[in-house]
Amino acid sequence: MAVRTLRVTLNGTGFAAEYTAACYSLIPHKNGVVIELAGVTSGRLERAEAFARARGIRRAYASHGDMVAEVRPDIDNICCANYAHGPYVREAAKAGVPVIVLEKPPIIWPGYAENREAPPAVRTQETMAAFAEVLDAVRLGGSRLLYAEDFVYLDGIKGFVELLGEAIPRGKGRILYQRGTCAHQGSHAVAYDTPSQSGGGALFNKACHPLGPCLYLKQAEGILRDGRPIRPRRVAGVAMQVLKHQPLSAGEHFRVMQNVDDFGRLTVVFEDHTIAEVLGHDLSISGIRNEVSIIADFGQYDLRVNPNNENELFLPDGQVAGNLLFREKLPTPQGTSFPRPNQFHSHGYVNEINDAVECALEPGRAPQSGPMLAWDTLAVLMAGYESSAAGGQFIDLQPYLKAREFEPWELPDPRRFGAVFQRRG
Repeated sequence: MAVRTLRVTLNGTGFAAEYTAACYSLIPHKNGVVIELAGVTSGRLERAEAFARARGIRRAYASHGDMVAEVRPDIDNICCANYAHGPYVREAAKAGVPVIVLEKPPIIWPGYAENREAPPAVRTQETMAAFAEVLDAVRLGGSRLLYAEDFVYLDGIKGFVELLGEAIPRGKGRILYQRGTCAHQGSHAVAYDTPSQSGGGALFNKACHPLGPCLYLKQAEGILRDGRPIRPRRVAGVAMQVLKHQPLSAGEHFRVMQNVDDFGRLTVVFEDHTIAEVLGHDLSISGIRNEVSIIADFGQYDLRVNPNNENELFLPDGQVAGNLLFREKLPTPQGTSFPRPNQFHSHGYVNEINDAVECALEPGRAPQSGPMLAWDTLAVLMAGYESSAAGGQFIDLQPYLKAREFEPWELPDPRRFGAVFQRRG
């Protein structure tokens, strides 16, 4: 059997790079395929070198451009701070990288780099114009962009797509209302509380997670039934700083943000008049909370991703657990907890990386979470801040959605998402 080697590079050495590197060793087995972690780069070479030594990566590079030019990877993972996403995607596309995996959110407002101010509506317009240039570079380079929203790749979301595939031929399959949450006590990343590096707070960096599957499922519904995706039409949002305005004692168990919002809410109305509501906040004292709920015309599906009571643990003394982390951001193992084994899989990361590998192995294959999802997500998030500044009024998304056409080869095929359920008989 001929052996094919897929060369993989990583740009970043933080939390996102950590789980990305780990997931390449966890994807489903594929005969005749070897995955080589061929390069890593970081803002500081010494950090990249340490990351490479610890994970068996072939070489550390001083710059992303040098790395993709020398390695010529099959997959390049952009998992660095948000402000660098756009330039590195363009570099990867110019180098002809077949599959570019872009962490969320896609890019931030370009005005931050120029140290200027602008009204929220102008920020939305300029951000979408800048992202259009990024996506143009991806097209020109013949690359495929996988927007790395792990919530899209949850097993439960894959299962719901299977349900849609069964319900639609039977005259059902309309998603009416979706609700989702992503929350914890505040990101540990230094860049998070720096708008010029993160682009925003809880609305931008946490609400984006449940927003992703809500947008994707409406895409899938429309494609499966009518051959075209259903897209968002308007959005209302709220972004607030809560802990900053409380006494110091109130922030004991949280990272108190000084410069970005720690609470965000979005209400999205789709072009078929259905609704999604998502929350992102830094006010969860008990660790991460990842939840999605879907109500359709044929049933309701609730995804309790984390915490999930499938496993229950009681420890009268938390010290016996050493440095084990039973679920992401859990502040203490003492008392009763609900451990989440194999979090990289349960949070969708393994399925996400497997999609990237499948796309690298099959040149005509489009990622399930692709450029349209990245575009619509960014439009909703930026317009959400615009809405918050206007007192929560609805913002029309049509100017941004009409501004860019997506080619058929850029759209997902939900029929190829994969199966998670068994079949009777």
